[in-house]
Amino acid sequence: MNDSFNRAADIVTPEHVRLQFRTAGLGSRTAAQLIDVLLLSLLFGAAALLIGLAFAASGAGMASVLGEYAVAFLVLLGFALIGGYFVLTEVYMSGQSYGKRWMGLRVVQENGQPVTFLSSVIRNFFRLIDFLPSFYFLGAIWMFLHPQDKRLGDLAAGTLVVRDLRADQLAQRQRTEKWLRQWKQPRLQLELAEAERRRVDREDWLLLASFVERLPTLGPMKRDELAWQIAQRLAAKLELDPQLYARGPVAFLIALYEQLSEEWTL
Repeated sequence: MNDSFNRAADIVTPEHVRLQFRTAGLGSRTAAQLIDVLLLSLLFGAAALLIGLAFAASGAGMASVLGEYAVAFLVLLGFALIGGYFVLTEVYMSGQSYGKRWMGLRVVQENGQPVTFLSSVIRNFFRLIDFLPSFYFLGAIWMFLHPQDKRLGDLAAGTLVVRDLRADQLAQRQRTEKWLRQWKQPRLQLELAEAERRRVDREDWLLLASFVERLPTLGPMKRDELAWQIAQRLAAKLELDPQLYARGPVAFLIALYEQLSEEWTL
């Protein structure tokens, strides 16, 4: 589920690197929450069933005594499951619960660093307030109005929920590699020396990757025109012999992409 109103958040890391994230909007966060609630409901139901079976096996007299504490125990169990589930998954799954992973979301700190145990505890404690008066009404209203889609828990903890672009990038990379395996044209053998690899900067890689990933949608004339221009630029940057791309600029760019794809991510 894509949000129609995803907003951008500019973050400067402690290393003074500027990053831009797409914040997760109300739609995708609600879907992730529903997945997590469903999973928690299954866990709670299984625990309640086991407790009921234990009471039944203990005999009528003992079951009546223990039954007085059953409701209180189940309430405490529910709070422990909810609090422990979100905190532990966010800390040990790099800012993701299972619902967030399914929806391609991730919790990070405002400086772009991974979420910490303390910040996760704070943001999840505030779920009690965000839930008021019921069904996360206050949290949803606050999130809708906040320029970075933050609920109260995120404000208190100094966190953001962002789109996990790495998942999108991995999916795109896999689609491209699958298409390249089906490429019928002759392959170009290309081996770059380490010195040549170091000449490729991020802008060069973005240009190359964007072209190769668009290949399935380009018509022959547009494809060849773009391939020639990009091949000229990159070959000059790498100080390669123009004969490498003269007869087949598309094959040259594909070979270059395959050489560099392990070293770069978008």
